[in-house]
Amino acid sequence: MRFLSALVVTGWLVGCGAAGAGAPPFAPTSERTTVTAPGSAAPAEASPPAVAPVPQAPEPAKATSAAATPPATSEAQAPSTFADTEARLRAAGFPTLADILGVRVTQTRRKMKLTDEEAARAALTLIDELPVMPQTRRLLELMPKASIELVRSVRERGVPRDEAERMAEFLLEVRASLAMDNPTPFDENCSHVVGREWQDIDYRDEGMTWQKQQAIYAPKGVANFKSVANLRQFFRIESKAPYFQKLYQVKGSAP
Repeated sequence: MRFLSALVVTGWLVGCGAAGAGAPPFAPTSERTTVTAPGSAAPAEASPPAVAPVPQAPEPAKATSAAATPPATSEAQAPSTFADTEARLRAAGFPTLADILGVRVTQTRRKMKLTDEEAARAALTLIDELPVMPQTRRLLELMPKASIELVRSVRERGVPRDEAERMAEFLLEVRASLAMDNPTPFDENCSHVVGREWQDIDYRDEGMTWQKQQAIYAPKGVANFKSVANLRQFFRIESKAPYFQKLYQVKGSAP
């Protein structure tokens, strides 16, 4: 299997046949949960008239669906549009992240594309989470795209915040240790996988499947991309591949 394929110019997550290894491109965009309102109660049937009617106490008022259902929190409510949350993200001091999300909304390619609603949710997540994620704030200076996906993984993919912070710190270590002369595509390609299970990675248009890639890497100790231990093992394997050395012009080695 050729791991790099035709997308070598955009990333390192395509298989390199010579190296005998394959790597994932990006995962699908966030899954949205649909909340269905409860159905209305059926109207009560009228009772037949009694021979000797007895006065009855008034029937207690039925609870309305609004009273029975707790109000949705601001986090659960879908933001109106990305335009609204984009302005808030910029005001919070993250204009670069706003630009990246904007491009992902308007791009025509399927890889890493976001809907308007997904981008709006991502912007709100970044506003909420980044103030309490100092290592990820450090990472976004060098790898803003991967930083976005790390933060999203906390809210959308079940990654503990502390582990996401450790992954951010590790990615900074990897970047420095590899001593790359061409580090720009490293951010893009890390964003395709970081914080994801194998089945969350989108291989459309890549000529491969996550099942096949998992079959290659899982036996080598890469169960997923949601922990430092798995990322460390992945880079120890992948950094030795000829395509990896050539693409990033590596002068160092993986930690």
